[in-house]
Amino acid sequence: MNQVVKLIKIISNQIDVKMQILLTNTGLTNPQVRILMYIIENDCENQKQICEIFRLSSPTVNGILNRLEDKGYIEREKLTDKRNNKIVATHKAYEIQRLFQEAVEYNDEILSKNLTEKEISDLNILLSQILKNIEEGPYDKNFSKKH
Repeated sequence: MNQVVKLIKIISNQIDVKMQILLTNTGLTNPQVRILMYIIENDCENQKQICEIFRLSSPTVNGILNRLEDKGYIEREKLTDKRNNKIVATHKAYEIQRLFQEAVEYNDEILSKNLTEKEISDLNILLSQILKNIEEGPYDKNFSKKH
C-alpha cells in the first residue's frame, strides 16, 4: 500500500510536466492556468476564496493574479468594500480555456491508452474513493509530534 501515494505523486508530476508542454505557447505556468480555470468555472468572489480553495498564501495568489491581469486574462472589478475586488475572466481567458480543455482531453487519451472501458471505470471508482478518504480524514494534527 505504501506505493499508492508515491505513484499518485509521480503521476501528478508527470501530468503537470505534460500540461506545461502542451500549454507552452500560452506563456502561462500550471498554477496560473489552474487558477484561471477556477476563475472561469466558478463565480470567483475574491482573492481570499482562491487562497482557501488552493491552500496558497495571499502573497502567492496575489502574485499569480497580478501576472494574469498584466497578461490580460483577468480584470479586478472594484466593489464597495475596497479590500475586496471581484475577479473576472476576460475574453482572452476563454480562449485559453478552450486550449486547456483540449489539453486535458489529450492527456485523458494518453492516460487511458491500453486500458479497457471496465478498467477505466474501475480506476475512476478507486480514485474517487481515495479522494473521499483524504477529504474525510481524520488526520491527526499531532502526528509529527508523536513520531
